[in-house]
Amino acid sequence: MEISSLDLIREKLSSSEKPGEEAHRLMMSYNRAVASEARSFDPPPKESAVMMILHPRDNELHTLFILRPENQGVHSGQISFPGGKKELTDDNLLHTAFRETYEEIGIEQSKLEYLGSLSELYIPPSNFIVQPFVAYCNHEPELTPSADEVSEVIHYPLGQLLTQNELQKKKIYLQKFDLHLEVPYFDVFGKTLWGATAMMVAEFKMLIQK
Repeated sequence: MEISSLDLIREKLSSSEKPGEEAHRLMMSYNRAVASEARSFDPPPKESAVMMILHPRDNELHTLFILRPENQGVHSGQISFPGGKKELTDDNLLHTAFRETYEEIGIEQSKLEYLGSLSELYIPPSNFIVQPFVAYCNHEPELTPSADEVSEVIHYPLGQLLTQNELQKKKIYLQKFDLHLEVPYFDVFGKTLWGATAMMVAEFKMLIQK
């Protein structure tokens, strides 16, 4: 996808009718509550936010994933977007996403142009409701990844992500449930992108391709 497509992405993200649940179901490996249902749980889920960052590389839009270190909770070793839990000092969830992006990979908020948001979703293993946001950096960002939270940063061509239309599945061990499940996933340079982040990507793909 060329950089000229940025206006289209901005326009699509501004839509009041996003394909959240429809897209999320494509990448679900088990039945889970939607965010509106999860808000009635006792105890209620924690609030969090992530940032999908788009940036140019070789005159083509890329997105940026991080690989979480191993042995760090239920999401260890997984591919994700930068993000995390909302803190009391955060004004709102967008503030959370910008703060976490800076803390995890060193991109300052002033370097990012906010484009819009995707649909929130519920993550049962960690009992979080996560709000995904999308932002654009007009150059390939210089990164300072946090060694405690990031083992690798992956720049992936957005065009390749959007053209992965054949659903792939593989068995993955889910620590939270102590069992192996066959899960749908995206291939990212030989690594497996699955779970909540794959659900966000599925919505982004469906929204852009409408």
